[in-house]
Amino acid sequence: MTDYFCHSDRSRGIPRYFLLRIARDVSASLDMTKRPLRVGSVGSSVLLAITTIAFITEVHAQFTPGILANDSYWGDRKAEFDFYEGQLMREAQLRKCEVLHIFFRERIDPKTFARVDDPTRADAITSVRINQIWSAPIGMFVEQGSITAYWRVDSAALARLTFVGTDSFGNAIKKIDSSGSAFNYVSDTYRDGSTTSPISPLENSFFYDELPMRVRTIDWSKPPVDFEIQLAPTLARFRSDHIEFKAARISWKPIEKTIEVNAQHSAGIDRFVLDRDFPFLIREWQMADGSKLKLKRGLKADYWNYGKEGDRERAFKNPMLQHPD
Repeated sequence: MTDYFCHSDRSRGIPRYFLLRIARDVSASLDMTKRPLRVGSVGSSVLLAITTIAFITEVHAQFTPGILANDSYWGDRKAEFDFYEGQLMREAQLRKCEVLHIFFRERIDPKTFARVDDPTRADAITSVRINQIWSAPIGMFVEQGSITAYWRVDSAALARLTFVGTDSFGNAIKKIDSSGSAFNYVSDTYRDGSTTSPISPLENSFFYDELPMRVRTIDWSKPPVDFEIQLAPTLARFRSDHIEFKAARISWKPIEKTIEVNAQHSAGIDRFVLDRDFPFLIREWQMADGSKLKLKRGLKADYWNYGKEGDRERAFKNPMLQHPD
């Protein structure tokens, strides 16, 4: 949305260059050609290496597959619908609108990202998808936008991120696809035309537009210690922006029935209030630019049965679809 987190393969957790640096430090401590062996020096270096590795592993483990890989939550094939009362900052004014977040799990083609219904397709990947949708009136105009992200269930890695929208003057389409340890970025906007460029993310990097899922996958079993990530800005703009990752810090603390999560980044601080219990719904989101979301209603619904006129109201009245308050 406005200043709405790409990441590389972090399955190994520790950057190779860091391990090489530790190896050089320990090797230097063991080098007796220049000075006698000092056990204390070796022990200190090894202890420092072990301690630092343990710390980094803990930091990188703060985001986990969590809800992404939870079969009991997604096994019924139902989708999560979160309806928010939104106030989006546009032209220095808050614009009231509804914002809808839809999460669901599906098997997709690894190249086209089209849904795969054939259970025998061995090459299909299981993903969790989010659609963030809004339509904000701006005077006599309207801004409409949709952000879609796919995460692989097996690795929790971002597979694709897209934005499509209009500000009533023209359209914008942006897409980021994963290609191993890098990403391909394609942008086509009415203001800047078409551009294509590769993206080489830093270790532990994310896009801002992943945020509504990522904050729900924090490892709550660990003490609430701050951790750092690299954060790229939202795609939800009508210019072909340069993608740049900058340092950001995530902090959180439990408060009675909720958890407060802060994401401090180059543009300011985003503040979230989540349910303390699974599935950790986002109740409130205060964005750095002043935009606000407040959850009106959360549903878990068999969406294929709710596509007709009047079905929205019918779903709202069905107590079996409601998330508990």
